[in-house]
Amino acid sequence: MKRLFWAAGLCLLPWIAVLGMTLPDVYAAQHWRLAWTGFDAAEAIGLLATAWLLGKNGPRTPFAAIGTATLLLTDAWFDVVTAGDDVVFSLLMAGLEVPLALACLSVAMPRPAVPAHV
Repeated sequence: MKRLFWAAGLCLLPWIAVLGMTLPDVYAAQHWRLAWTGFDAAEAIGLLATAWLLGKNGPRTPFAAIGTATLLLTDAWFDVVTAGDDVVFSLLMAGLEVPLALACLSVAMPRPAVPAHV
């Protein structure tokens, strides 16, 4: 499995260069509203799942938290780089999304075991 990930990551490097040289700076996207509302819905589900699992002290909490953090950071990135004239609003939103993502990641960090007092 490790070799698959190495190969896939290395194969992406030339592809990134091709995209960087060939993609247009501006592109009219289909279903833009659906893409963003669906993405935000996924974030909401992730946040709610993380909260629910955290409340249950569930063993799957870190998985939900990491997935949600990934969505939030991705949202902040694409909001800012595609903002155009709305860059100030996008930066304000990123100012909420990035700390929330960091909070999710802090939930996912392993906690040191508390020794039992004898």
